[in-house]
Amino acid sequence: MNQYQNLQVERDASNVLTVTIDVADRPMNVFDTSLLDELERVVDQIADDPSVKLAVFRSGKESGFLAGADLHRIQSIHSVEQADAVLRRGQELFGRIESLVVPTLAVIHGPCLGGGLEFALACQYRVARDDSATRIGLPETQLGLIPAWGGTQRLPKVVGLTAAIGMILQGSRIGAKQAKRLGLVDATLAPDQFESELLAFIDRCLQNSVPENRSASWLAWLRDKTWIGRRIVLKVTRKKIAKQARNYPALPASLCAMQLGQDKGMTTGLTAEREEFSRLLFTPACRNLLNLYFQRERARKRATWVDTDVETTPTIESIAVLGAGTMGAGIAQLAATRGFRVLLKDVDTSALQNGWERIEQLTHTAVHKGVINASEAESAMASITQTTENARLSEADLIIEAIVERLDVKQQVFHELDELLPSRVVMSSNTSALPISQLAAVTQRPDRCAGLHFFNPVHKMPLVEIVRGPQTSSSTIAMLVDTVRRLGKTPIVVTEGPGFLVNRILFPYLDEATRLVCEGHSVEEIDREAKLFGMPMGPLELLDTVGLDVALDVSKTLASLSLEESPTPSYLSEMVKRNHLGQKSGHGFYEYKKRRRDRPAVSEPNTPPSPLPQPLEFSGESISGIQQRLVFTMLNAAADCLRDRIVSEAWMVDVGMVLGSGFPPFRGGPMALIEQWGPDKVVKTLHELSERCGPRFRPSEYFDATSFNQSDTETQTTVEAV
Repeated sequence: MNQYQNLQVERDASNVLTVTIDVADRPMNVFDTSLLDELERVVDQIADDPSVKLAVFRSGKESGFLAGADLHRIQSIHSVEQADAVLRRGQELFGRIESLVVPTLAVIHGPCLGGGLEFALACQYRVARDDSATRIGLPETQLGLIPAWGGTQRLPKVVGLTAAIGMILQGSRIGAKQAKRLGLVDATLAPDQFESELLAFIDRCLQNSVPENRSASWLAWLRDKTWIGRRIVLKVTRKKIAKQARNYPALPASLCAMQLGQDKGMTTGLTAEREEFSRLLFTPACRNLLNLYFQRERARKRATWVDTDVETTPTIESIAVLGAGTMGAGIAQLAATRGFRVLLKDVDTSALQNGWERIEQLTHTAVHKGVINASEAESAMASITQTTENARLSEADLIIEAIVERLDVKQQVFHELDELLPSRVVMSSNTSALPISQLAAVTQRPDRCAGLHFFNPVHKMPLVEIVRGPQTSSSTIAMLVDTVRRLGKTPIVVTEGPGFLVNRILFPYLDEATRLVCEGHSVEEIDREAKLFGMPMGPLELLDTVGLDVALDVSKTLASLSLEESPTPSYLSEMVKRNHLGQKSGHGFYEYKKRRRDRPAVSEPNTPPSPLPQPLEFSGESISGIQQRLVFTMLNAAADCLRDRIVSEAWMVDVGMVLGSGFPPFRGGPMALIEQWGPDKVVKTLHELSERCGPRFRPSEYFDATSFNQSDTETQTTVEAV
């Protein structure tokens, strides 16, 4: 029966037909034309054979079940008619699977995302392997699109409208245990007994003895199964997303398709899916989000950062983290959950105990959220060794120093460890701004010294800056890129320079916000304008979250970059003297109660605030005076980073700022925004701001030397689809 290139079809003695999906020449199963062709043929085969008792669909790749549609194919669609044809084909195939008389079972392991989940939802039964690799979801809204192969119609039927709205609008990826709680899968299978438990479940399917998928509470029934309940859920959700809807139109579009399916039936809902998807595909938000996805995948490839012929170094298996504070504990916990042996070192046992408690808390939360299971958590905790002795550090392959942000202290540590550690050990610092060359200079291994800058909180922030010093070898960079990928993060390799990439661009923005406060503008107004632009948090609230003492240190390090003296260091210094450190002390730009923001703590002066630039229109959008001052500092600093070769290409700036600072993803990043608004208009506005506010807004020389075009921000790379 094996007449296929991408499928293996086998029948056993019980007339169970197993269809194993293994898309040729792909590291991950994705839907392309050839796979759709073959699935249509095998569905015909199943429909025409009354002797088949059960059809089982599973993956032949350890990498996962199905990652969805090929995003390059989606990006290449050039008309609404073409999009509609692609969507209609998938909808019809899954509709035929759903209507088969023969029971069907989807066996999930690894990623089951987008079209992969929509395929599984068309099956009668679903089971999932219970380990951290299993991630199930419909992440299309994160790309500015909506599920359009039936996801907005079938998911609410399986898990209820409320849960479906949460999964689709957030684009969340859930684990096997959470999927079972929601009723999305009928059973979870233990990894070490996967095949035997699968056979037992197949027997239950054959005997028609699989229990009802989900027993909803009366409240859930009222909310999801009644007309009035669904109306209330949809109305409340629309109110919640109202502020985001303009920038992320996929959110209301998803709700529209779900509501039409609920009110008028699945046929109408499927039509709405196609119409909304086809419209969204050509919006700037979708194009920016797709580009960012490709850029992120490009950043995760070693070949992006070093030549392919660079000699590889031994794989890192053991990591020593120096410092058990917030960052050190976060890095240690992440490394342990990703399969590394970890040494956590600090100068005294009380600091280690505090760090250990934080690691326990992070791990417990990860289990609760289904990121890892209990067995994986236990293994991770067992892989961490605490020590106060330097001698133990020689067991490690990689050192990550995460102690106080003082150059002299870090240099002393690097010098002491260099004399102790074997020459093979790579030494890195989690510094956010200090020069790697000055740390490497006190060692005899400058080629094996680098920066490894994680962002706080470590378990959430997806970016790591790998800082290349003047003598850091390419083999060291290659090893660190591989390690960052194993940690589940996206690496950006940057050259040495004050603030590296993200902080160098972000600090002028934070500095400008502080200047506005000094000029009498409201703390709340400044933060509100930043969030209206699309930033996830206002700059002053961000300073409070980072800690004003930390921000003060960074401001001193980056002061040399400014074309004019800034009031920020002295302003922050006065706040720090009063122990107004931000969220951690309860007082900063805001006051905090139980670490939650309460009200502004900075009193407004009696004098009127300084005059602001008049609002300007960019691409049909009005940008206020405060927004101009905040945003154009970032755009100018981004250009300076390219001028100074902190990174070599504009897309690196964009992906770094979106992942490292929360720059609005729908805008594509600072360099993409310059392209969209028009470089000439951006330069003109910078000149006007320079005349009004000072030379810090003087346009970067990069604008004079660069011919902007979209090819700089688009990437041509083969990636796994979602």
